[in-house]
Amino acid sequence: MMRARFERYHIEVKDAPPKFRIPPRFFVKRYNNCSNVQECTQACVYGVHVVGKDGKIAEPINDLCRGCYVCVLKCPDLALSVEENIESQHMGNEYFTGDRIRTIYFEAETGRVPVSGTGYDGPFAGRGFDGIWFDFSEIVRPTRDGIHGREFISTSVDFGRRPSRLVFDEEGKLLSSDPRIIEIPIPMILEAPLTLGEEGHLRLAAVKAASKLRTFAIVDLKNCNGDLLPYISNIIPRIYPGEITEAEDVIHLSRIVEVDLKDRDYETQDIIDRIRRVNPSVLISFSLPFDDASHKRAYALTEKGADIIHLYMSDQNVERDPDSITSALQRTHSYLVEKNVREKVTLVSSGGIAEAAHVPKSIILGADAVGLGLAYQIALGCKVCYSAHHSGDCQLRIESQDVEWAVQRIANLVGSWRDQLLEILGGMGLREVRRQRGEMGRAMFYNDLEAKIFGGRE
Repeated sequence: MMRARFERYHIEVKDAPPKFRIPPRFFVKRYNNCSNVQECTQACVYGVHVVGKDGKIAEPINDLCRGCYVCVLKCPDLALSVEENIESQHMGNEYFTGDRIRTIYFEAETGRVPVSGTGYDGPFAGRGFDGIWFDFSEIVRPTRDGIHGREFISTSVDFGRRPSRLVFDEEGKLLSSDPRIIEIPIPMILEAPLTLGEEGHLRLAAVKAASKLRTFAIVDLKNCNGDLLPYISNIIPRIYPGEITEAEDVIHLSRIVEVDLKDRDYETQDIIDRIRRVNPSVLISFSLPFDDASHKRAYALTEKGADIIHLYMSDQNVERDPDSITSALQRTHSYLVEKNVREKVTLVSSGGIAEAAHVPKSIILGADAVGLGLAYQIALGCKVCYSAHHSGDCQLRIESQDVEWAVQRIANLVGSWRDQLLEILGGMGLREVRRQRGEMGRAMFYNDLEAKIFGGRE
């Protein structure tokens, strides 16, 4: 008798240098009074200062500088200076900051977890996700030998509708219908990319990356054809209620379909019935924007039989009000819990996911999984474009020969983010990410702490 072999989920990462270099954060200058003592080569642990083939110190590698100023202090000739690059400070915007873009580039190039020997120099408080801190004070038993050691930590999540109870007959035979559940190994899917001219290479790269990662990529129905069809098992076609008839062939092949309910004038029960007639086993996701009524709409859709609720907010709106998505997500999860239907539906949150920490923070707020959108496109060269299209001056260009390069950079980014998720779970003593969902006690909220300590005083 053959025994089933356990296979640990693994994301293969390898170096994928960017096509476009972003401005370095620091400029390192070496002056003419340098006597080639080479103290700086010993002092710098980041490789900014190296000795060339001629035995002399080469020009500083600005991209590697972390601004620790150790080389400046160690130089006996006072021949070095380190200055912040103004151009780097103006990169990105207030939400996708230059630091976040640099971090995304590093993660997408190497697949590694970014570590700074000079310590964390970012904000310790702020709005939205920045106002949430992880709480490791309730550790039961942290991992003993690292995130890839003997103690397995699961990052798998279930997509689908779970029954609230099982029904058996008098003889013990199961009467309940089998639940339609799809397990994916990471709590991350890829959002449909912004339109990039007429070429479909960016979409192909996203879909191939989803296949490689064994997750899903969302693709608009009009683009579900040609080179994408071989990857249909890892595609979530996004359709509008009026497109169901023309989408029947795609629905029949898909494991999950997503219906965009941006407009509210559709009879959702009729939509569910029509899709079920085409493919009884397909999971049905409804996407709708986060707003003041999204929690009630999510509850109504759950009661009508939705398998997945995909709530989203544009990155532009998140930048304008970072608290909007965190409060809306927490409100939706709490409302479904209050109505005793939370276990019936999968909740996916999209918008404002700009760094690895935003994934576990979203899960703590109540999401089962998150949708990655602009972050993976920034990894490919996007200069932070909003709306439905990449701007005309965006440097992101994916040609046919770049597809595999783009796939690897997306895989590297997700691999790095998964490792950082594993670090969080391991530090909390959790052995699976499912247990983190909705665990508000695993986080500290800056606004609550400030009110508790200072009260109403200013």
